Amino acid sequence: MNFIDIPGAIVANTVYIDDKLSAKDTTITLPSVTFPTTEHKAMGTMTLPMIGQVDDMEVVVKKIGIDMGLGKMVALKTARMEVRWVQNVVNENGEIKQVGCKAFLRVIPKGIPGLSVDYGNATENDLASAVTRYQIFVDGQEICLIDKLAQILKINGTDYFDEISSLL
Repeated sequence: MNFIDIPGAIVANTVYIDDKLSAKDTTITLPSVTFPTTEHKAMGTMTLPMIGQVDDMEVVVKKIGIDMGLGKMVALKTARMEVRWVQNVVNENGEIKQVGCKAFLRVIPKGIPGLSVDYGNATENDLASAVTRYQIFVDGQEICLIDKLAQILKINGTDYFDEISSLL
C-alpha cells in the first residue's frame, strides 16, 4: 500500500517585512501561479500553457490591528516578505509531527485598504501586494521559485525557462 503524509491544520504563522515581524496568527493568501495559454490546432483546437510565461501574482495578508506593522506592509517600496507557518502532519504510523514551511516573496504594496474602526472589535484589513519573486519551502525542500524579473520558473527542481534562455 502506498501512503503519503497527511497534512493537517496550520498551528501558527508569521509574516516578516524586511526581516521585521509585521503580522502573526493571521490569514495569508499566497500567490496563485497561472500561466497564459495559447491555442493550438489539433483536431480542432487545444489550449495549452505558454511555457516560460507567468501571469500577475498577488499575495494578500489579513492584517489584524492598525499599528506600525501595517505601516511596514503598505510602504510604497519594494520589500522582502517572508511568511513562515507550521502545520501538523500525520505519517503512516499515525504519528503527528510539526512541519515548518516558508515562503519568500519580493512584494510591492498595491495600496492602503479602507481601515475598519469598529468599537469593541478588532480591525482586520486585507493588504494586497504585487509579487515579482515567489519561493516556497516545505520541510526544507524547495517546491518552486518564480522570479519574473530574473526570468526563473523553477518547479520541483526543473527550471522551465532555462531551455528558453539557452536558445536566445
